[in-house]
Amino acid sequence: MDEATFHDLYERHAPAVFRLARYLVGESDLAADITAETFFRAWAGREAIRVSTAKAYLLAIARNLATDEHRRRRRLAPPAENEPRADERAGVALELRETLEAMRRLPAAYREALALAASGVSYQDAAETLGVPLSTLKIRVYRARQLLAAAVQGGSQRTPGRAARENHEPDRRRL
Repeated sequence: MDEATFHDLYERHAPAVFRLARYLVGESDLAADITAETFFRAWAGREAIRVSTAKAYLLAIARNLATDEHRRRRRLAPPAENEPRADERAGVALELRETLEAMRRLPAAYREALALAASGVSYQDAAETLGVPLSTLKIRVYRARQLLAAAVQGGSQRTPGRAARENHEPDRRRL
């Protein structure tokens, strides 16, 4: 791949890579670093890139880098305090923090699917990025939304299937 073609890929896909990275790590500066590292790694392996699947390839690199960063921070982070931070001045900030925390507690497969879908990536591209069928991606996004809604509303994080059976299906033992 020549320099001009790679530059076109950068111009076309850098915003999507940055959006995904920012959504996954929650910080614009770190997302910019992940975006830069994504394209650096893509440049190093540019001969293997197919233009038709470049977006999925770039998003997968960014997702892996964000996952690595999350692991690194978890190892280095001091124990979390139970008190809210001083810079949280309004109920909106608290609600946002709770939502993001609930999202971080989602299973990785659900969290990644939801992050890709919410960042504006098409379901087809998201499925290719995660290496799963389109139907699997849709199920993961749906379940992630259900778990996130339950967590934000103060519910437990049970699987949606179990919650649906407990709340909507008759008890077959009594039939």
